[in-house]
Amino acid sequence: MKYDVCVIGGCSLDQTFFQKVDGSYPDVADTISPGGKGANQAVAAAKAGAKTVMLSRLGKDDIGKKILDNLNFYHVDTSYVEIDDKITNDYSNIYIQLQDKDNDIVRFSGAINSFTPDMIDRYQDILLRSKIIACQLKVPKEVTKALIEFCDSHKKILVLTPCRPEKLNILEEGNLELIDKISIITCNQKECSTIFGTEDVLEVVKKYPNKLIVTLGSEGLVYYNGTRVVHMPAISTDVVDTTGAGDTLNGNLCAFLSKGMDLEHALRKAMYASAMKLTKSTAQAGMPYLEDLENYIQTKRNRKFAYHEELDLALQIMKDAYDIVRYTTQFQIHTKADHTLVTSVDLAIEEYLTSKIKEKFPNDNFVTEEFHPTGKLCDRSWVIDPIDGTAHFVKKDGLWGIQLAFYDKEDTRFSVIYLPEKKELYYAAENIGAFLNNNKILLGDEVPLEQAVLEFGGSIYKEMDTKKMVLNKIIQKNHLILSNVLQINACCISYTNLASRRTDALVVSTVKPWDIMPGEFICRMCHIPHHYLDGKETVRLFTRNQKIVDAILSK
Repeated sequence: MKYDVCVIGGCSLDQTFFQKVDGSYPDVADTISPGGKGANQAVAAAKAGAKTVMLSRLGKDDIGKKILDNLNFYHVDTSYVEIDDKITNDYSNIYIQLQDKDNDIVRFSGAINSFTPDMIDRYQDILLRSKIIACQLKVPKEVTKALIEFCDSHKKILVLTPCRPEKLNILEEGNLELIDKISIITCNQKECSTIFGTEDVLEVVKKYPNKLIVTLGSEGLVYYNGTRVVHMPAISTDVVDTTGAGDTLNGNLCAFLSKGMDLEHALRKAMYASAMKLTKSTAQAGMPYLEDLENYIQTKRNRKFAYHEELDLALQIMKDAYDIVRYTTQFQIHTKADHTLVTSVDLAIEEYLTSKIKEKFPNDNFVTEEFHPTGKLCDRSWVIDPIDGTAHFVKKDGLWGIQLAFYDKEDTRFSVIYLPEKKELYYAAENIGAFLNNNKILLGDEVPLEQAVLEFGGSIYKEMDTKKMVLNKIIQKNHLILSNVLQINACCISYTNLASRRTDALVVSTVKPWDIMPGEFICRMCHIPHHYLDGKETVRLFTRNQKIVDAILSK
């Protein structure tokens, strides 16, 4: 079995005491629950959707059984957790302050000290079969050192949280070399100061691009991406309990990195998970599941948007509409007057979307492909294409989607494109930006002309003379000056290909609002400009690549 995340570290039982109004703490713990930084990170990663395995040691008693059962409950693979009747289990007393909800922790160590370096050799096969490996420096240093050396020699990504930062102090011989071999270090300001001997966080992070991430409490976090210092502000939230917030960040970071997410997006999403944890008591139970996290991110991000209620509704019903497709095994197919296809599923999805919108916004207007194709754009208009790419839907090739735009006060205010078969949800809102699966779409670098891909979107037969002109411009000396040319008869695919940088330029000749408004607004929020070809507003070239513009518009 292959794993997304492997966590090597300790487990414990947390006894939590909440401070009373008079400043004292109760004699008996308010809550007793499994914890420990290693176990916390493993649970956080598993709840974030990562296939997670735990390498740890437990004493053979009721506490150990409770810890093990809890890990299994959260679907952490515990096959390689060693049970030893000669060791005692770790536990912690956690004291939650009344005012700021911060915590003081008194730890009692047992099993954590029994880890030995030969565990790295014993479980090297598990480590090699894991995409991301996480550790916390709480085990004996020689174990962590062996792990660092192993990961470095086998080119494995190691994310280390130095909760015992004195073990990594750069004044100790050999520690600078160890730091160089670690992939990512996440630490707070105090830990950073202990390791590097300075309070100047910015000075230190610049020495370790994309490696050293320093959390700043209420001020967020900071790291250096090789070009600039990236400061990510904290996500404001009501704090109930800070226990496990850092472990939530690290576990989610590992989970998202294991899925191929870049560091900046993975960190931002992990910060939302940590903020969500702050609103819940106890460590592991308060960590979010991925689906709840996605909803939380959307709600937090959109709350200041003027049309956040409309956008939240659109995002929800677009996903729900897919159930109509998912559970429909047979459907009717008809040919419309313009020779395009429509199915009974198109009609069912459009009926579902419009009915849900009418329930909440009964006075709004609709411009839709099937039931309201002659509708006029006016204030508060919903523009809907229930299935864009119906021919592809019929062929079951996955190149179709559901798309929607909201128009008010003479402009589009937000749009959503859902590609169920690709598991991609795009949305854009004015003054907020464009997002793919809740990750902000960032500007990409301009690729060389010979690596660029041009796509013709929508119906291929429309404006053929102009399209031939484009082809003549990019075919020189009997070969393409671009890497490739595509044609897909589904605007939702074409626009999202461009926004997600699968392509570099797009020529569109379709003008129907339900085809173009959702995608063109997403491109607009991605700062992708357009140019009219042959002086026709019906044929538009979208690209950020000036070399492509020059090649096509040249005389």
